[in-house]
Amino acid sequence: MTLSNPLDYHTYIWRDEAAMSAAWAAMTEGDVTMTLSLVDYPTTDKSDWSCATNAALSAHESTKARFGVVSTLPELMPEDEAATFMSGGIVPFSGLEDALKAVEAAACISNPHPDPVRLPGDNTATQTVFEAKAKRALADFGLTIPNGTTTSVDSALLDDINALTGPFVIKGLNKSHKSEHNAVALGVTHDQVLATAKRIGKQVLVEEMVTDGIAELLIGVIRDPAHGFVLTLGAGGVLTELMDDNISLLLPVRPTDVIEGLEKLRCYNLLDGYRGQPKVNLAAITDAVLSVQAYVLANADTVGEVEINPLICTAERAVAVDALIRKA
Repeated sequence: MTLSNPLDYHTYIWRDEAAMSAAWAAMTEGDVTMTLSLVDYPTTDKSDWSCATNAALSAHESTKARFGVVSTLPELMPEDEAATFMSGGIVPFSGLEDALKAVEAAACISNPHPDPVRLPGDNTATQTVFEAKAKRALADFGLTIPNGTTTSVDSALLDDINALTGPFVIKGLNKSHKSEHNAVALGVTHDQVLATAKRIGKQVLVEEMVTDGIAELLIGVIRDPAHGFVLTLGAGGVLTELMDDNISLLLPVRPTDVIEGLEKLRCYNLLDGYRGQPKVNLAAITDAVLSVQAYVLANADTVGEVEINPLICTAERAVAVDALIRKA
């Protein structure tokens, strides 16, 4: 190697297998995940290239580093040389473009999760656990829910909510799609609570309203007979159907899986402080997902579906303001 042109390559040590092996081994040192050696074998007599094959095998054997040999074109990697490399623990790549794509794909593969994928039971989910009970069940596993209470709509209602701070959200009990049934009221002040509750039903859920939300997400888990429990993360609230912005992961997931999944969503900009807005607390969102996962895995024999929509995300916390569970 001449100092005047350090980026050029030279063949001063060609045919010196020991020197070639030592040079290639040195290139694997440091923070290197995989070393690629570019070698184009001639289509006629390739005997003069055996030193490259042997040097690669020797370098890999001495360093135990990840090693690949790449031909710039597919036809310049003979089948017998490829077989020799594979038997020696080296990956042969036929073509530079395919090699780079393969390395990129390999870099995205996560380490195996220490817990196996949990296959669901055979029971069909026939029972619906509506919001109030579903929230309490999930809260037992660490999910953050609003402060609130279920109460009868009578003269004692105001006493029941005395410990809560408005504005309030009032919802009818044991109903799905509450907005379509006019069974939800937002931003209710203390002096409006009784009249609003009477309009909604005989029993209601009264909760403190989350007023500092930055973004809304959906967390869902379904029991898939072929794949086990599938987690869905996506845009929540009114954006769920409008944006159709979601990703799916197999349970169990790790915190890093949750963060990487969120970053793939189109709505991630909202989470990351869009146009000067504050950022959401990603750790709180991750904790919410792991709480749902913990509930599902603890009830794997019976749970069929869990849905939180929306999960209101703030700069400090992630609050499940609506939830539904289906189980056997």
